[in-house]
Amino acid sequence: MFTNLQPHPGITQAQHRALPFVSNTDLSRLADELLGRPARECAAAFAFGSYFHSATLEPHLFTPTNPEDVLDHRQRQQAAALAAAIRRRRYPRHVLYRGQPEQSYTATHEATGLVVKVRPDLLIDSPKKRRRTLVDFKTTSCRDLSQFLDTVEKYGYDRQGALYADVLGAHRVVLIAVQKKFLTRRVSGAKDQMPAVWVHELTAEQIALGRKKYRKLLLCYAKQASTLSAQLIS
Repeated sequence: MFTNLQPHPGITQAQHRALPFVSNTDLSRLADELLGRPARECAAAFAFGSYFHSATLEPHLFTPTNPEDVLDHRQRQQAAALAAAIRRRRYPRHVLYRGQPEQSYTATHEATGLVVKVRPDLLIDSPKKRRRTLVDFKTTSCRDLSQFLDTVEKYGYDRQGALYADVLGAHRVVLIAVQKKFLTRRVSGAKDQMPAVWVHELTAEQIALGRKKYRKLLLCYAKQASTLSAQLIS
């Protein structure tokens, strides 16, 4: 259970990252450490992810070109193309129109006293504020929806969805995934490159499993922090 939910309106992604609280990324690093997985080299992936989310959620703030850096320019162009592909689909376009993008929140995890921070891609409240939906956009190299669904647990999308839903009191968590590698298809006799876009709402079972994961990780995180504090004092 989480208490003391606090919005942080208007802060940037960089300001959100600078908040001295526990993020889902921190839990991913801890999970890798506990499972003995090597640290992920994610600088390039992080840059592309930032471009993709900016192009999708805040296109007015996104610069799609960079004449000074060929590789960066290519990443920006790909991000813009994927964002455009998403907007061509009816449901993603609908939620982008209705949702509130890139807003930061903090809350206290009651069992550990840890303060966590979340920044959902989109937060959508029903007109009467009775239902809340979280939407998270993902890029993927998967060849089809079935393969993408296998990555939900592998990459911790279930854990992130459960954490964000519990912090924000959301009733639904929807993933919208777009292929990074385009499929070549024939449209009206001509070849056209179109990435697939998939929509998947996390099931009750996926949310329950994700909840177990983040609760265990928060307990481990709190224990490590307590041990480190005791070592510094002694």
